[in-house]
Amino acid sequence: MSAGLPRVLDQSAGFSLIEMMVVLAVLAISLLVAAPAFTDLIRDNRLVSSTYGVRATLNLARSEALARRAAVVVCGTANGTACSKSTDWSSGYLALIGVDEDATVDAGNPGQSRLHWEQQNNPSVTVTFSRNFVAYDSMGSALGSAGTFVFCDDRGASEARGLILSNAGSLSASVDSDDNGIVEDGAGNDVSC
Repeated sequence: MSAGLPRVLDQSAGFSLIEMMVVLAVLAISLLVAAPAFTDLIRDNRLVSSTYGVRATLNLARSEALARRAAVVVCGTANGTACSKSTDWSSGYLALIGVDEDATVDAGNPGQSRLHWEQQNNPSVTVTFSRNFVAYDSMGSALGSAGTFVFCDDRGASEARGLILSNAGSLSASVDSDDNGIVEDGAGNDVSC
């Protein structure tokens, strides 16, 4: 030690126990507040992902119907090889080209092929459609197939999403035009889960 400099006591440069407890309490409170919001964000993203998957498959089917000048059918499927003939599309959906409008697979038709298969990877999301299939004709219209896809999770209709298919074959997102917190189908009725 050099002469003339005062001697400073060596104090520990760490946190005290009280300071650490305060930081942990603030962190715990922050997590308790943020966790539900983060869970809702994950659920919302699953609904959006399912909506985009159906939209992409329907857009592909319509463009292929126009390009190939052939009927394309999109339907719910459980196994990726045949239509399930159900309005519940939660397991997945299938686009078939060269099938008739009742979505019956004709094994003897060599022009028939599976255009696309999307397996639903969000088991917490249910996907229903007001019909058991969508049939696009060679002009890309979906006459007789108009309806609403409804995407739900365990939060119910207040958080549901909808996708409206018109007879012309175009898609639009469902909106809540009456501000009651529930989106509406193509006829203006609230969707249900």
